[in-house]
Amino acid sequence: MVENFDISNIEIKEANLLNYDKEDWILYHEFRKKRHMAVRPDDPYVDDEATEKSLKSQLTHPEFSADFHVIIDNSTGKLVGRYACIAIRETSPSYEGNKHFIQFDLALLDEYRRKGIGTMVLKQVYKYAKESNRTHIMSGSEEEDGKAFLKAIGAQVALSGVENRLKLKDIDWEMVEKWAKEGPERSPSSTLHFVESIPDEVIERYCEVFTETLNQQPLGDLEINDLIYTPELIRDRTARWKELGRTHMTFYTQEADGDISGLTEMIYVPEKETFISQLLTGVQKKYRGRGLGKWLKAAMLLKTREKFPEVEVVVTDNATTNDPMLSINDRLGFKPYKESITAQLSIDALEEYLKNR
Repeated sequence: MVENFDISNIEIKEANLLNYDKEDWILYHEFRKKRHMAVRPDDPYVDDEATEKSLKSQLTHPEFSADFHVIIDNSTGKLVGRYACIAIRETSPSYEGNKHFIQFDLALLDEYRRKGIGTMVLKQVYKYAKESNRTHIMSGSEEEDGKAFLKAIGAQVALSGVENRLKLKDIDWEMVEKWAKEGPERSPSSTLHFVESIPDEVIERYCEVFTETLNQQPLGDLEINDLIYTPELIRDRTARWKELGRTHMTFYTQEADGDISGLTEMIYVPEKETFISQLLTGVQKKYRGRGLGKWLKAAMLLKTREKFPEVEVVVTDNATTNDPMLSINDRLGFKPYKESITAQLSIDALEEYLKNR
C-alpha cells in the first residue's frame, strides 16, 4: 500500500536506454527485481548485465521499433513501472499487412495499480498511435489485474494462450527414443539435420517453410496478417542471439528432392540456467501424417539432454486452440503453467474510453 498517494507525483519519462547511466540502471533493476518476485518468483532471475545487453539489442531490431518509457514516483524517486510501444518498421517484409498495429506492454508494481496510472499511460499510447498513423493497439497479460485492465478499457480478448512446461525428470524417455526411431522408419525419404545456423544452400526454402508454418498457428480473432521471414531476418536473428551468448538449435527434415518438410527450434539462454525455451515447431501440410512432428520434437529433446545436462525445464507457449501441437505436448508431459490473453482495441475505441478520463 502506498500511503498518501498523489497522482501528481507520477511522471512518465522516455527511457533512452543507450544513454542510461549507472543510477538509471540501478532504479530499473530495483523495479525489475520487485516485479520478478511478484510475478515469477520461482524462475531464474536474469542478471543485470545480460538484461541491459538484451534491452539495448531490441532498439536496433530490423523489424520492430521499440519506444520505451519509465514511470517514476517523484515523492520517493523510485521507478514504479515501465511501458513500451512496439511498432513494425516500414522496412519489414511484413509491414504492409501489419502497419495498422502497435503492441503495447505495461508493467506496474502491485501497490501502484488501480490509481489512474494506466489511464495516464494510455493517453501517451493514444498520442503515439495517432502520430504514427496506427489504428489498433494490441496487448496481452498473464496476470489477473492485467486481464481485468484490458477488459475494463473495452479491449476485445482475441486469443487465449497457455505457457506449458515440461520437467525433464518426468519425461518418458523410452517413448521419446521410440518416436526418434520411428521417424525415419515412417518417413524413409526424409533426412534429419541439426544446425545452430541455417545453411546458405537451404535458407531460401527454409524461410518459406518457416513463414508458412509460423502463420498456420491459430491467431483467434487477432486482426493481424502474415509475418514474413527472409534470409536476412533469419541471419540477423542468429547473429543477435550469438552476440547475447544464446544457443539457438534447429532440427529440420529434408526430402529427397531437397524440400524442407518440417522444423523445430529451441533457444538456450545461459542466464536462465536450468530452463530452455521451445520455439516454433511446424510441418508442411502435405507432409503431415508421417510422424515428422514427433520425430523432430523427440530429436530436439534428446539433443537438449545431451548438450545441456543442467537443463531441468522446457518452456513453450501455445494457443489454447492449437490442438495438434497440444496433443504432442500432452503426450510428452507438458503441463499448463500460466494462462494468458491477447487483446486488441481500435484507436477510435480508445479515444472514446479516454474522453471522460
